[in-house]
Amino acid sequence: MKQLVFIINIVMAVFLSWGCAEYIDLDLETSDQKLVVDGMITSERHIQYVRLSRSVAFMDDTVSPPVSGARVLLSDGYNVETLREANEMAGFYVAKNGFAATPGNSYELTVSEVDIDGDGVEESYQAISYMPHVNKPDSIDLLFDASWEMWKVLLWFNDPPDSEDYYLFRVLLNGTLISERISEFTVVSDRFFENGRADGVWVQSINANEEAEPLQEGDVVTLQMCGITEEYFDFVKSVQRESRGQYPLFSGPPANVPGNISNGALGFFTAFSVSYANLVVSAGLLEEKNNSD
Repeated sequence: MKQLVFIINIVMAVFLSWGCAEYIDLDLETSDQKLVVDGMITSERHIQYVRLSRSVAFMDDTVSPPVSGARVLLSDGYNVETLREANEMAGFYVAKNGFAATPGNSYELTVSEVDIDGDGVEESYQAISYMPHVNKPDSIDLLFDASWEMWKVLLWFNDPPDSEDYYLFRVLLNGTLISERISEFTVVSDRFFENGRADGVWVQSINANEEAEPLQEGDVVTLQMCGITEEYFDFVKSVQRESRGQYPLFSGPPANVPGNISNGALGFFTAFSVSYANLVVSAGLLEEKNNSD
């Protein structure tokens, strides 16, 4: 049970940046409530989850309320898994024993037995996501950039030549995810790699300003490389554009960020494969940083 609480707390942090203000139209001070789905399953064997909440009006500064009591099913076309609502976190639906999703398969999410608009009629929502394959990175390295006050995470990797691929990169420090918000994700297409090869390409960053905890000798930096769909790539890019303040003060996105949930719901359900590359911080690496300061 402690493991479940820990994982759910991480989940909540990861998806806080998917808040409803990023999705709600601005032309009304109030609007009809919609279901918001934050769903992510991976090729790792752990507790898979889906978060359900209700949208709020743009000018409403309250936290989007969770949706409880829903029936949530996950299917690969052969097996159906029922996700149960966690007692410790309302609106989070988890697979009881956890499972590893399989690259190359498609997964369908179904949410039913909910009445989001309050008209007394229950609604049903669906989404389908394909899980692409991902190759393991060859290696990673760190390069300190004094002008940006950051460590650049550099990647060495061969991209498969016969397919169009999309990738998501996140960073863990000593096993803890530090690029947890969607605004901190790096998403790229394989066109990002020249001739299908990454030779020291900058794909993620670790903050090294005065407020950040400095890297220590023996720290383990891990790059998480995920194979994602083009649809999820577009979704993340859209959310990032809107969260970076490209609109006048006190205005926001002119339209909802498009997701892949049916029946007018907001958000996204995605399935992605995962691979990793690790680097142990050495004394020599820290000395190079000190010489560049």
